[in-house]
Amino acid sequence: MQSGTPLEALPAVDRTWQAYARRALLPIGVAVFAYGHVSGKFLRWSCPLRTLFHVPCPTCGMTTATRAVLRLDLAAATHENPLALVVLPFVAALVSVELAGFVVTGQFGVATKKSAVRIAGLAMCAALFVVWVLRFFGAFGGPLKV
Repeated sequence: MQSGTPLEALPAVDRTWQAYARRALLPIGVAVFAYGHVSGKFLRWSCPLRTLFHVPCPTCGMTTATRAVLRLDLAAATHENPLALVVLPFVAALVSVELAGFVVTGQFGVATKKSAVRIAGLAMCAALFVVWVLRFFGAFGGPLKV
């Protein structure tokens, strides 16, 4: 309640265990989706930018970098995307906080309402874009093969 909003002004939240269980289905679905995407066992798709234009996108290599981080191969992760060791923990923490906030309150925005989080997210997007452009000029091993 850092915004100073009185409790009476907040929308009522169903605090029964059934409501928490119902809201917990979303994080479970996100976890299954993420596992399917990262493992490639039952969910595969290609990057739309790579498919349509045959160029890597600014986040190109993040799925492979995630797999490398899960194997504790940090060198391979940074080879795939030099910002992987910064972006992956940030995104994982942000998604975790947002999903936990949703389970508790029934609303999104627990973390993203904070200006520092928004600024950090925008800074990471800008850094990903800069690295993406620099790779076309040969930096960081050049662009990834598509």
